Amino acid sequence: MKKLAWSILLSCHGLAGLALGQEAPPAAPPVEAVPAPEPAPATDPDLLPPATEQPVMHDLTAPAKTDITLDRQTLFRAGIGFSGPIGGTASLQLLHGLGADIEDDGTRVEAVCAIPMPHCAQGYLLRADVGSGGGKLSLGLGAQAKVHEEDFKGTVGAALRLALAHTWGDPIGQPAGMTFLGPELDLSVIRINLTLGVLFKVGGDGGSAAVFSWGLGVGL
Repeated sequence: MKKLAWSILLSCHGLAGLALGQEAPPAAPPVEAVPAPEPAPATDPDLLPPATEQPVMHDLTAPAKTDITLDRQTLFRAGIGFSGPIGGTASLQLLHGLGADIEDDGTRVEAVCAIPMPHCAQGYLLRADVGSGGGKLSLGLGAQAKVHEEDFKGTVGAALRLALAHTWGDPIGQPAGMTFLGPELDLSVIRINLTLGVLFKVGGDGGSAAVFSWGLGVGL
C-alpha cells in the first residue's frame, strides 16, 4: 500500500517537472492594419468645380426682326385728272381707319385700311370731285400703302365707292342737270389713278339711263 502511494506521488512529481520544463508557445505575429477605403468623390453640385462656359454663337442666317406699329390714322390725298362724264377734275380723298407702319429687313410699308370692320377701326373713305362738266361725291371703303424698298418706291391702293354725280357746264356725252348714282372702282400705282364704274340716272331730263364712268388721274 505504501509502495502504491509512493508510485502515485513520484508520478505526480514527474508530471509537474515536465510541465515546468516546457517553453511557452511562440507569440502570434502582429496583425497588420488595413488602410481604410478612400471616400468617393463628391457629387454635390455645390462642391463640384465650376464648368467652363461655352461661347454664345449667333445665327447670322436667322430672319430679321419685324417691327409693326398700329394706330388710328386719317390720310388725305389730292389729285387732278380727266373723267367722264364730268370732264377735267380736281379731287380730294379722305381715308380714315387703321394705320400700320411695318419695317422688315430694310423694307418699310406705311398703310391705311379704311374698311368698316373692327379690324380696320370701322374705317371709311370719302371723296369729292369737282370738274368742268359736273361734280361728284363718294362714300366707300379702300386701302392705300406707301412702300419703301430697294426694288420699288411708291404708293399702291384700291377703293370701291358709291358715287353720286351731277352734271353742269359742259359734261361729256350728257346734258347738264343730270344726276347719276352707281359704283366705281379705283386702282392706283405710283400715283397713277384709274377709275372704272357704271352710273345710273336718278334725276334730270333727257340723257342716258346709264353711263359708263371712267377716269385717269395723277395723285399729288
